[in-house]
Amino acid sequence: GGEARGAQQPDPVAGENEVVVKIDAVGICGSDMHAYQGHDARRLPPLVLGHEICGTVTSDKHKGRRVILNPLISCNRCYYCETGRPNICSNRTMIGMTRPGGYADAVSIPEQCLVFVADDMDPVAAALTEPAATGLHGLVLATRVMARPIAEARTLVIGAGSVGLLTALLLKHQGCEHIHIAETNELRQGPAR
Repeated sequence: GGEARGAQQPDPVAGENEVVVKIDAVGICGSDMHAYQGHDARRLPPLVLGHEICGTVTSDKHKGRRVILNPLISCNRCYYCETGRPNICSNRTMIGMTRPGGYADAVSIPEQCLVFVADDMDPVAAALTEPAATGLHGLVLATRVMARPIAEARTLVIGAGSVGLLTALLLKHQGCEHIHIAETNELRQGPAR
């Protein structure tokens, strides 16, 4: 008794060029927390949040395959998509923002958003792919403008949330010895050390 439960959602149905994915693990992004607290005007209730997802395809095509999801759904028609930059698509949508996300039993998503992973990969680790990719993207952009290898640089990561900590781990993996993390939240300062 007294247990709070979310509203029942209809089972997702795969549209054209889409599949249904049963959720195996989903992360809690800071943007999900902002939306839950009512601080994100783009994510309006009632909306199922969650975009850091690992799951298993349950619909006909690719049935049984373990996947992670690229939460950004691009149009494949605009200037940005045609020039290889679907991440800034003029018409993009996103699971957990403009359509139901991963804090449900299953989601429907375009096939183009599937990234296949090994069946034996831990689904919780696989769900970290999206925030890790965010940090990696930042490092790739930074290394393009650097005059020397990143391993020789002094680095500063601002924020010790999941993206910040994953970025620091990526820097360490690339041989950086001088990694500093700035964090004002005392609860996050311990893990950042």
